[in-house]
Amino acid sequence: MFGRRSLLLVLLLFVTLVTPAQAWTSKGTPEASALLSVRIQIQVFESEKKRLPESWKELDDFSGKSFDQLYPEALPTIRYELFSPPPSLRLGGRSVQVIAMTRKPMWETTRTGTMGRTLALKGPGRYIVRRTENGNFTSEWFTETAIQRLWPSTGRALPVPDDEPERPWVKSARWLIIMKRVGLGAVMVLSVIWIVRRLRGERKATTEPLAN
Repeated sequence: MFGRRSLLLVLLLFVTLVTPAQAWTSKGTPEASALLSVRIQIQVFESEKKRLPESWKELDDFSGKSFDQLYPEALPTIRYELFSPPPSLRLGGRSVQVIAMTRKPMWETTRTGTMGRTLALKGPGRYIVRRTENGNFTSEWFTETAIQRLWPSTGRALPVPDDEPERPWVKSARWLIIMKRVGLGAVMVLSVIWIVRRLRGERKATTEPLAN
């Protein structure tokens, strides 16, 4: 009886650790930081120039800094298409202006589980920088399935994909997740072996007096 309860507890623990719960978007990624800076600069540019920037170079020159040098892991001007003029994307019953969008589907880090304590990945998908109804700019994550469904409403082709490799922090997260699963799997196997041996020992101890 002890062995069965132990096995059940191990199984429940294993399932709890490896099964994702509600997803929490990780706000502190290099991608999120880069997009926040881009959004602020676009809004300042429009406020002063009374129009949107027509190219990344124009926005770099205006801000007096290179976004790719500031955010070398995200490389926003290489990995994002800056639209001029911005296409209108239909979202439900409303239309929004798309200012910039990830050139190709990507994976991003996120958090799962209680209080978002477990590192996970979401995707594939893309970030869209868009103008909100009140005139502000925001970035929003869309799955690639949603992009493929919604984008035809713009009447524009999707951006030409970039040739950049996967984001370095995503690679690191993927490796950590794999190592965690391997470690949990090893713990699970060792726990089952221990429980099976214990059960065999208890059965042997029970049957030996009968044999005498």
